[in-house]
Amino acid sequence: MGNQGWAPDGLDELSDEPPQWIRVGVAMTPPAESIGGSATGPTSAQLDAFCRALAPRVGLAVTAQGFSDYRALLAAINRGDADLAWLPPLVALRSASAGRTLPIVLPIRGGAAWYASALFTRAGSGVSSIRDLQGARVAWVDPQSTAGFLVIRAWMRSQQIDFNFAFGQQTFYGSHAAVVQAVLRGEADVGATYAHLDNDLQHVRSAAWGTAHVQIVAMAGPIPNDVLSASIRLPVTTIRSIRDALVRQDEALRVASAGLLNAEGFIAAETEHMSPLMKVLKHLDDTGRRATSIFPAR
Repeated sequence: MGNQGWAPDGLDELSDEPPQWIRVGVAMTPPAESIGGSATGPTSAQLDAFCRALAPRVGLAVTAQGFSDYRALLAAINRGDADLAWLPPLVALRSASAGRTLPIVLPIRGGAAWYASALFTRAGSGVSSIRDLQGARVAWVDPQSTAGFLVIRAWMRSQQIDFNFAFGQQTFYGSHAAVVQAVLRGEADVGATYAHLDNDLQHVRSAAWGTAHVQIVAMAGPIPNDVLSASIRLPVTTIRSIRDALVRQDEALRVASAGLLNAEGFIAAETEHMSPLMKVLKHLDDTGRRATSIFPAR
């Protein structure tokens, strides 16, 4: 895919023999993160509508299959029983780094395809950087929250921050809204949540704290909203056809994508979108026992 998408070197050397059909795999899991998709998991009607809209654009039959969780979905990809998978960003990157799948497109929500994990505090608190943290009370969302725990901690670990020194108390509040309130009420000194980024990937356009006056202490990202990944078994021409169909949608596919993923559109997954997370992947302290959902509620 060259510079038109993200993939390891040698993608153009993959087989170009076209498949008979494309099998789309989706984990039918309940939402576990509050960032920006549908409040519930996909329905059979939504999956069928998406497959019907995609099929004429790629010139192949497209079918969908639901799986109990992401582990089962990835196992099907590895066995060759699924060709495409909707995945949360960390799951997608782990699968890509293992050489099993290729990220091809990212959904756009709220005008952006990515967000960041932000560590923030009340305005005027005196904390302006991570070096100012000493015995702070920190509010996390959940041990499996991408924006509210995993990514910012991995980034801090990559910066050689001693958590035992920086944090005197660590509390899980269960939601992004609860983290924000804990910081604003003074129950916590700092908190971790999501922040939507402008297209330059540098400036915050909106965040979980809304219009409240806060000080951003640190940010890690960008983090894709979620990822459509393709099996490495798919021919490169088919991968490009799927990518182009989703990036340049017709009306039927636009409506189907909005219904399934609350997506306004898609962009091609570029190296610049994935590399920041790839750099901190080895610093994650997630055990991988439970992945966050790609269908989060705002």
